[in-house]
Amino acid sequence: MSASLFGRFGRRPASRVERGGGGTFTAGTVLAIALVISIVGSIVTYVSVRGAFVQHTYVDQAQASLAELYLLQLEEDTGLRGFLSSGQRLYLNTAASEPKFDNTWQELRIASQHAQLQVDDLLLADLLRTHERWLSVVEKPLEARPNGNDQLQELTLDKTLTDRMREDFKRLQTLYAGQAQSASDRIQDLLRRAAISTAALMLLFGCAAIIADLYRSRTQQALERERTVADTLQRAFLSGWDALPYLHVGTAYLSSTREATIGGDLFDIHRVDDHRSLLLVADVSGKGLDAAVGTAQVKYSIRTLVEDYADPAVVLAKFNRTYIRSQRDPSSFVSVFVGIFDDRDWSLRYASAGHSPAYVRRADWVEQLPVTGPLLGIADDATFSSVTVAISAGDTIVLATDGLTEARDSAGVLVDDDGVIRWIRDGEREPRLGNRR
Repeated sequence: MSASLFGRFGRRPASRVERGGGGTFTAGTVLAIALVISIVGSIVTYVSVRGAFVQHTYVDQAQASLAELYLLQLEEDTGLRGFLSSGQRLYLNTAASEPKFDNTWQELRIASQHAQLQVDDLLLADLLRTHERWLSVVEKPLEARPNGNDQLQELTLDKTLTDRMREDFKRLQTLYAGQAQSASDRIQDLLRRAAISTAALMLLFGCAAIIADLYRSRTQQALERERTVADTLQRAFLSGWDALPYLHVGTAYLSSTREATIGGDLFDIHRVDDHRSLLLVADVSGKGLDAAVGTAQVKYSIRTLVEDYADPAVVLAKFNRTYIRSQRDPSSFVSVFVGIFDDRDWSLRYASAGHSPAYVRRADWVEQLPVTGPLLGIADDATFSSVTVAISAGDTIVLATDGLTEARDSAGVLVDDDGVIRWIRDGEREPRLGNRR
């Protein structure tokens, strides 16, 4: 399979100088940007520090719950030993301590989860399980038969289980202490970085403001830089596609004047996943830097949307609403062809928003791919449909902007759709990279 992508045979637009130029950033503008960035940075820092404080609070709660659990177990064990030595049941308080131990253990587990502590759940479960076993095989039998024949065995088991719980307590205490220290270190690090960033930002934008003030009178130079930036953007958006093993790509971009090279035409080939690839051609209304920036919005917005939505019609509908809300010029519009090629069944599923120059050259004939929806940027509730086309090895997908159908032949006659189809049918079989001018 091969693909040919053609740009506009451009109509001459008004140049940036003819339309009037914008000045460079003033010192006040630069400082305003610095203020915005500082506010955003302060908000981010506040959120981060607050999160660290919240984590530290939960760590403290976990440590307090752990200490309370240790005291409860110690009281139970001490009371049992007091009962065994004196025979007085007033030392026993099992009925009140058991639910309190369970509740405190639940509080410990919840605090650990909220604080996102790196504590093994098995360790917490072992602590509860060991305590429950101590109640069932040590405390309750000794309460019922303090002078029974199994007293020595039960006291030995009491020592074993108590030591195990103390080891669990010790390990948990060490973990919580480490987490508390880590949270404190994080808070200090965030505050330190915030102070350094603020100082660096003030220095950076202070220097930038001075430099901007020195160069604000160089309006013509700024216009030329704008032209250079726009041209660089245009070149970037008309190149740099993903290489695909089953696709040979040929390109051509022709313009009538130097000014027309800075326009709103773009194409893109992007690998979506292991099997699907995006084929994109679009034409953004306007010229100059605004159109070049518009091509960036189209290219990367479409790339993002096809990651989440498999249907090109859905992609166009969602981008249409986004484009309308983001545009300051209500008269701006975009024609877009979005195709998703799937190498598992060699199918091209596409949706075309007012973008008519799209063709598939078969072995001995050319199929024109019809438009499936209106231009983008016209109506917020516009609907689009998608069409699936079978692609065979050796077929050529030809995508272009409207400059192709508006071109003239050597005799000066306007080329229509039929003429373009004849060109494609009689053209070279293998696409190749063309010149851009």
